[in-house]
Amino acid sequence: MKQHHTPDIDYTYFYILALVCGILTAWVISGSVLWTILGAILGLLFAAFFVNALVKDSEV
Repeated sequence: MKQHHTPDIDYTYFYILALVCGILTAWVISGSVLWTILGAILGLLFAAFFVNALVKDSEV
């Protein structure tokens, strides 16, 4: 019986990219520190969604 080996892939790059893009987008649109923090949080949530829903499924 074959055993599938799942490679250990580091997803930190996805989270860092989403954090930076969320911060920059919120800062350009609003210019407020509060909205910038909210943009960072939303960026991280989107990254978590895409890593869990799309990226991990494509490794099969």
